[in-house]
Amino acid sequence: MGKDMLKKILKQQNHPSLATKVGLENLKLEDFIIVDVRTPQLYFTTPHITNSCNIHDIEELVEFCTQNSKEKILLVCNGGLESARYGTLLVEKGMSNIFYLDEYLQIIEDYFPLTYPQKEEK
Repeated sequence: MGKDMLKKILKQQNHPSLATKVGLENLKLEDFIIVDVRTPQLYFTTPHITNSCNIHDIEELVEFCTQNSKEKILLVCNGGLESARYGTLLVEKGMSNIFYLDEYLQIIEDYFPLTYPQKEEK
């Protein structure tokens, strides 16, 4: 299967959330604090959105979002499912500044720069 066909299939996904879904076409990263909710192991060993921070623990994320309640928080992950779940949990805790990106990294890289892990020298 070619990359274009894969992207077409992935683009049709829909992970529901109580958080506000943001589309790539209208997204301005500078309007958000970007939080990657994947595990640290995944965040530091696979590509991630440049200038994102990594918070996987839900209690740490609640504290971070509370401290930044006047900022728009954009949750991202590898494919949208985890960011949708985390978004729902945060909105259920009363937060209204929570947004999520329901896209795969393979699609995101066509719109925004990704940071790739550095390979260890042998």
